[in-house]
Amino acid sequence: MADTATFDTLAAAPRLKAAGFNDAQAEAQAEAVATAVRAGRGDLASKADIAGLEVRFHRALLMLAGFTVAVGLMQALG
Repeated sequence: MADTATFDTLAAAPRLKAAGFNDAQAEAQAEAVATAVRAGRGDLASKADIAGLEVRFHRALLMLAGFTVAVGLMQALG
């Protein structure tokens, strides 16, 4: 594994506390993310991942809306 990802729990915990987490929650969350990063899990979403999902979701909604309109027209005309 050439690229080893790191996660700074010492930097993350205070930021989580500032965002409203209590001490135990902030430390547990920071450690959970660090553990996932160390395990090399690729299932942590990035902003780009979320943006891509939003685009796919909106396309699916548009297709569903078009299908619903088409079925409604067929029933009205049929």
